[in-house]
Amino acid sequence: MDYSKETIKMAQYIAETCTSCKRCMKDCLFLQQYCEDPQRLFQRFLEEDLEPIIPYSCMLCGHCTVVCPLKLKLDDAFLSMRQDLIKEGLPLRQLRGVEMHQKLSTSKLFTAVNRGEAK
Repeated sequence: MDYSKETIKMAQYIAETCTSCKRCMKDCLFLQQYCEDPQRLFQRFLEEDLEPIIPYSCMLCGHCTVVCPLKLKLDDAFLSMRQDLIKEGLPLRQLRGVEMHQKLSTSKLFTAVNRGEAK
């Protein structure tokens, strides 16, 4: 996978700056599941790449940045990874249900919203 220079720059900054204090991991089930600490996760990304499901598993809530003493933006880095994956045309089989949900949730057949249309 060829990631953009911007994505790599963000990952390098996090890998070099993170002190592994793990404050971001305390309330983040995503980080708890996928890494020992964010510094190692981003080092792994730079050295050997990550499985595509990993950046898609982040909820992009920004809580990590709020609690980080250095205000590292992990969510921005994961979003950038996602954008690069999409540019490469990498649809994730695990996310096909989400795509179908998005299509059906806006369908008139499954929407119960009264739009105030005249009878």
